[in-house]
Amino acid sequence: MVYEPTLMTGALLFLIGLAMVLLRRELLFVLMGIEVMFNGAGLTAAAAGQYWQDSVGQILVLFLMTITGAELAVALVLVYLAFRRLKVTELSEIRSLRDEPTLPEESRP
Repeated sequence: MVYEPTLMTGALLFLIGLAMVLLRRELLFVLMGIEVMFNGAGLTAAAAGQYWQDSVGQILVLFLMTITGAELAVALVLVYLAFRRLKVTELSEIRSLRDEPTLPEESRP
Protein backbone atom coordinates (compact mmCIF):
# COMPACT_ATOMS: atom_id res chain seq x y z
CA MET A 1 0.00 0.00 0.00
CA VAL A 2 1.20 3.54 -0.78
CA TYR A 3 1.47 5.77 2.31
CA GLU A 4 2.89 8.95 0.80
CA PRO A 5 -0.52 10.53 -0.05
CA THR A 6 -1.73 9.93 3.50
CA LEU A 7 1.42 11.40 5.01
CA MET A 8 1.28 14.37 2.65
CA THR A 9 -2.36 14.98 3.56
CA GLY A 10 -1.48 14.86 7.27
CA ALA A 11 1.40 17.29 6.73
CA LEU A 12 -0.83 19.59 4.68
CA LEU A 13 -3.50 19.56 7.40
CA PHE A 14 -0.88 20.39 10.01
CA LEU A 15 0.50 23.27 7.93
CA ILE A 16 -2.97 24.68 7.26
CA GLY A 17 -3.70 24.58 10.99
CA LEU A 18 -0.37 26.21 11.80
CA ALA A 19 -1.09 28.97 9.30
CA MET A 20 -4.48 29.55 10.89
CA VAL A 21 -2.94 29.81 14.35
CA LEU A 22 -0.21 32.19 13.24
CA LEU A 23 -2.17 34.40 10.85
CA ARG A 24 -5.63 34.72 12.37
CA ARG A 25 -6.41 36.79 15.46
CA GLU A 26 -9.95 35.63 16.17
CA LEU A 27 -10.20 33.21 19.09
CA LEU A 28 -12.43 30.72 17.30
CA PHE A 29 -10.19 30.61 14.23
CA VAL A 30 -7.17 29.95 16.42
CA LEU A 31 -9.05 27.09 18.09
CA MET A 32 -10.02 25.70 14.70
CA GLY A 33 -6.39 25.87 13.63
CA ILE A 34 -5.30 23.91 16.68
CA GLU A 35 -7.95 21.28 15.94
CA VAL A 36 -6.80 20.98 12.32
CA MET A 37 -3.22 20.54 13.55
CA PHE A 38 -4.32 17.74 15.88
CA ASN A 39 -6.20 16.07 13.02
CA GLY A 40 -3.11 16.20 10.82
CA ALA A 41 -1.00 14.66 13.57
CA GLY A 42 -3.63 11.96 14.13
CA LEU A 43 -3.77 11.11 10.43
CA THR A 44 0.00 10.82 10.34
CA ALA A 45 0.03 8.59 13.43
CA ALA A 46 -2.63 6.31 11.94
CA ALA A 47 -0.68 6.06 8.67
CA ALA A 48 2.54 5.27 10.55
CA GLY A 49 0.77 2.54 12.53
CA GLN A 50 -0.57 1.06 9.33
CA TYR A 51 2.87 1.20 7.72
CA TRP A 52 4.48 -0.72 10.58
CA GLN A 53 1.39 -2.95 10.86
CA ASP A 54 0.94 -2.08 14.50
CA SER A 55 -2.19 -0.92 16.29
CA VAL A 56 -0.28 1.64 18.36
CA GLY A 57 -1.03 4.34 15.76
CA GLN A 58 -4.76 3.78 16.08
CA ILE A 59 -4.57 3.76 19.87
CA LEU A 60 -2.62 7.02 19.73
CA VAL A 61 -5.35 8.52 17.55
CA LEU A 62 -7.99 7.52 20.12
CA PHE A 63 -6.01 9.18 22.93
CA LEU A 64 -5.46 12.22 20.74
CA MET A 65 -9.18 12.49 20.04
CA THR A 66 -9.93 12.27 23.77
CA ILE A 67 -7.40 14.95 24.66
CA THR A 68 -8.59 17.15 21.80
CA GLY A 69 -12.20 16.87 22.95
CA ALA A 70 -11.31 17.86 26.51
CA GLU A 71 -9.12 20.73 25.29
CA LEU A 72 -11.87 21.98 23.01
CA ALA A 73 -14.47 21.92 25.79
CA VAL A 74 -12.29 23.99 28.12
CA ALA A 75 -11.22 26.39 25.38
CA LEU A 76 -14.79 27.02 24.22
CA VAL A 77 -15.86 27.82 27.77
CA LEU A 78 -12.98 30.31 28.03
CA VAL A 79 -13.93 31.90 24.70
CA TYR A 80 -17.55 32.15 25.83
CA LEU A 81 -16.59 33.78 29.13
CA ALA A 82 -14.19 36.18 27.41
CA PHE A 83 -16.90 37.27 25.00
CA ARG A 84 -19.55 37.52 27.70
CA ARG A 85 -17.48 39.56 30.13
CA LEU A 86 -15.15 41.51 27.85
CA LYS A 87 -17.24 41.68 24.64
CA VAL A 88 -14.17 40.92 22.50
CA THR A 89 -13.14 38.04 20.27
CA GLU A 90 -9.75 39.35 19.09
CA LEU A 91 -6.67 37.95 20.78
CA SER A 92 -4.93 41.33 20.79
CA GLU A 93 -7.81 42.96 22.68
CA ILE A 94 -7.77 40.53 25.59
CA ARG A 95 -5.34 42.24 27.90
CA SER A 96 -7.53 42.61 30.97
CA LEU A 97 -6.97 38.96 31.93
CA ARG A 98 -3.42 39.76 33.00
CA ASP A 99 -2.61 40.41 36.61
CA GLU A 100 -1.43 43.88 37.36
CA PRO A 101 1.93 43.93 39.11
CA THR A 102 1.53 44.86 42.74
CA LEU A 103 4.10 46.50 44.92
CA PRO A 104 5.02 44.97 48.26
CA GLU A 105 3.44 46.61 51.33
CA GLU A 106 6.63 48.27 52.56
CA SER A 107 7.41 49.99 49.26
CA ARG A 108 3.99 51.62 48.84
CA PRO A 109 3.84 55.37 49.52
